[in-house]
Amino acid sequence: MNKETSNKINIYQTMAKKDECYTKKSEADKLRDYLTKHNIIDKDTKIWMPFDNEISAIYRSFAGGGYNNIILSNLEMGLDFYLYEPIEWDIIITNPPFSGRTSLMKRLIGFNKPFIILQATQFFNNQSAVNYLCEYSNDFKLLLPSSRMSFLTYDKTKDIVISKKTGAAFYSFWLCYKTKVKDTFTTLKDNGLESAIERLDMDGNAIVDNHFNLFNI
Repeated sequence: MNKETSNKINIYQTMAKKDECYTKKSEADKLRDYLTKHNIIDKDTKIWMPFDNEISAIYRSFAGGGYNNIILSNLEMGLDFYLYEPIEWDIIITNPPFSGRTSLMKRLIGFNKPFIILQATQFFNNQSAVNYLCEYSNDFKLLLPSSRMSFLTYDKTKDIVISKKTGAAFYSFWLCYKTKVKDTFTTLKDNGLESAIERLDMDGNAIVDNHFNLFNI
């Protein structure tokens, strides 16, 4: 694995203040499995994840699936996506902040290299972002999940990061640019885990429910 820094930063530490939403591992696994099955990327692909670290679900999913050439960067590491670029990389795969889409798309398009980013339908409220879709229409493809995604958010009452059983109020999709995805619109089929509740402690460790069984006394 290619790491620009060895410092482990807790990306959940400011979620309560920012009200941020993070990708569930089941959703990241679904993307990874699709890209692998259809040879969109291979295990030697240098993947840059510019808004992630070691406990983000997207990183854990791809690293756990045998993708070892992953470059992590984020603001907590002192690596600003708008100022920093790794020396070598092949594709960006990430869930970026949903705000600032104009600057995000300008930066991404400027690399003239493949990327896959998670976006919500609010993307189409941004005229600049839509203009990029029209200008580079032959290069854009959309992976459209069959079900509405749910996300990990901070629960201050339990001091854990947890997802909900139901999907978010908005629909989300994966926006692909200059990839090997063939069709403009492709359904990303359910994997049966869409309603599964994921729980993580503040260090990113999965929390498993262990109900006490009175009959085992």
